[in-house]
Amino acid sequence: MKKLILSAAILAAAGACNTVDAHEHGDADAQPNKIVPAGTAPEVANPFHPVRLMLSSEETAGEVTLYEFEVPAQSAGSPPHTHKLEDEYFFILSGTLDVLVDGQVSRLAEGDFAALTRGHTHMFWNGSDAPVRLLMATTGASFEAFMASVAPRLADAQPEGPQEAGAVIGALAAEHGITITMEDMPAEAAPYYQ
Repeated sequence: MKKLILSAAILAAAGACNTVDAHEHGDADAQPNKIVPAGTAPEVANPFHPVRLMLSSEETAGEVTLYEFEVPAQSAGSPPHTHKLEDEYFFILSGTLDVLVDGQVSRLAEGDFAALTRGHTHMFWNGSDAPVRLLMATTGASFEAFMASVAPRLADAQPEGPQEAGAVIGALAAEHGITITMEDMPAEAAPYYQ
């Protein structure tokens, strides 16, 4: 049943971002099939939590990127933010994930799915005592470029503390159509972002 739900979630994410007729891609072999055995996806340099790139936007004609996130227990995920250029889709593989969506805090559990669409403020964190693993898909390629830029930008800036690091990430996010709004932080998430 879990595989069926997961397959449906991935198909929904991919279908939601497919804005062109399949025939417009030209050569049907232009995007090869891909199998990613467990534990073999390349890691994305991320100073916050482990991230693996399962499927890049290059491999999907710029339509979708798929990551596996591991968010440790009692830790931050992302601050409150709004995307202008992409939608995000979360599918929880194991553990629980706290999310802010439309001003409401919810806890997602194994098998739960969330569509976090552009123009709507959202965030996530792990307020539980166990790690959480999830698949996260984004439409387009802008978020993938943002993720690839975070660690190098922080290394170049060498911020001296969380406030300076937040300013660096906020500026980088803005370059990729993402607006961070710390004033939307719910009280239950605030301890993880200090």
